[in-house]
Amino acid sequence: MRRLRVLGFGISLLLTAGIGVSLVLAGSGVLSLSSLWSFLDTAAGAALVILVGAALLLVAVYFLILLADERIHATLFHHDGEWGRIDLTPAAIKEFIAGVLRDDIGLAHFRILLYHRAHGVGITVRTTLSPDQRVTDIGERIQRVLSEHVSDRTGVEVADVTVSVRGIRGNDSKEKERWHDES
Repeated sequence: MRRLRVLGFGISLLLTAGIGVSLVLAGSGVLSLSSLWSFLDTAAGAALVILVGAALLLVAVYFLILLADERIHATLFHHDGEWGRIDLTPAAIKEFIAGVLRDDIGLAHFRILLYHRAHGVGITVRTTLSPDQRVTDIGERIQRVLSEHVSDRTGVEVADVTVSVRGIRGNDSKEKERWHDES
């Protein structure tokens, strides 16, 4: 992967530098634009234009890949381990939290949102409770359990846990919407 990255940087450098030098020389009058246009009218000139266009498209794709790679790294949550950095994707943390909410808290309907904070992760849990559940007790339990378990098991510090109760639904009522979303 490193060799491919170095090759991409090299091709990008040569291509952009070559086009830049050519435009500066043409603009300053050192390179005649009329001779350049007459060369481009030939088959060799057309082939060169197609080659340069294709190379520019490849450079654009390469930079798009770099941008996507940077975006992925920006969304990761980090833990600095004894021998280096450990990265966790938001999906991995959400899966872990979903298991805790189902198994330890007993929630069936919830949605998990994660936010980057200065020193870790901010967690928002949106849920619907039943009438027999005490909102403050469940909310505080979710906050306590998630802040302990996520920190302990993933190494990512929990900055805050927000619980949003979206509704209180009877046990026998039919569910109008199903929004158990772990993604």
